[in-house]
Amino acid sequence: MVMRLFAALLGTGLLLGGSTVQAEGCPETLLPPPPPDCRPHPPLPGPEHHRMRAMPQLTGEQQTQLEQLLKKERDHAAGILQKMEENRHALRQAADREPFDEAAVTALAKLQSELQTELLLSHLRTQARIRSLFPPPRNQ
Repeated sequence: MVMRLFAALLGTGLLLGGSTVQAEGCPETLLPPPPPDCRPHPPLPGPEHHRMRAMPQLTGEQQTQLEQLLKKERDHAAGILQKMEENRHALRQAADREPFDEAAVTALAKLQSELQTELLLSHLRTQARIRSLFPPPRNQ
């Protein structure tokens, strides 16, 4: 019994030892190539990279303007999102229809892309308007 256990351990050791020797002798062509420019990755951003700068104290007029801008953006975005949902539903139906109508699916996909572009532009336009409400802080 002890001899069988010893033989099993010896066999396992030889198998594992042989595989490590074999791995050390692998040609370098099996290793993944280095990055094209061999530069290290940039450092990760700090924990506050996603935070806005400190909000300035808003005057009553600025607060009102900000609320109006955000309400206008929400209303506009809600309309676009509703159109996107309807178009997404129509796109799914057109894609499932037999026979497949590539022209109809392409037209609906282009419309979806245009709606996404319109939503992004609306968001960026609102951000620019909000930034114009708050002049950059002066370094004194």
